[in-house]
Amino acid sequence: MSKVTNQSVSLCVNLPNATTMVRVVLTAAIIWLLIQGGAALSLTAGILLIVAWATDGLDGLLARRLGQSTLGGALFDLIADRLLMTPVLIISIIQGLWSRTSGLMPLNPYPYAALVIIADLTILAGILSYMRKRRNQVIDFPTPTQIAKITYSVQMITLVVGVLGIGPDMLLAVLMYITIISTLLAAYSYLKKGGYVFTR
Repeated sequence: MSKVTNQSVSLCVNLPNATTMVRVVLTAAIIWLLIQGGAALSLTAGILLIVAWATDGLDGLLARRLGQSTLGGALFDLIADRLLMTPVLIISIIQGLWSRTSGLMPLNPYPYAALVIIADLTILAGILSYMRKRRNQVIDFPTPTQIAKITYSVQMITLVVGVLGIGPDMLLAVLMYITIISTLLAAYSYLKKGGYVFTR
């Protein structure tokens, strides 16, 4: 996410935000494909998941290069990330795409999934709390920490491997454990930096 230079939360019609919107549209397509089921559609969903993930870096790059970084765009980017991660993860679990790591993680895949989903919901709750509080006071929105940015990449790699079913079972299990650790570290760093959006 780029540095925010405009504190308005209005969502401008520009190329970076249009790129973020592409991620939202791709998310809907991925969800539909996973719900339909089948190896071919899951493969297509996995490919679209990679494309959607690529737009996350592209929208920030465009915002910086074009001088169009805004608070509204930054919040939209965060929301789009969560909309991509949580529903796709839940549906892929329902479709049994994580069953291959049974025996490699206790209560597979729920320790991994629950932590990722709770982290996503906490971020969304933080955005809502921030939007409510900024009506009555001047308050900056905390940009993601470096570990939080790295963690999102780790989460996406794990999700892509899970949805596509690529690599050995042990690889996916290791990625799930790495995701658990990195998500806990990211949650700590993010709440330490921006916990004031809940308490101030």
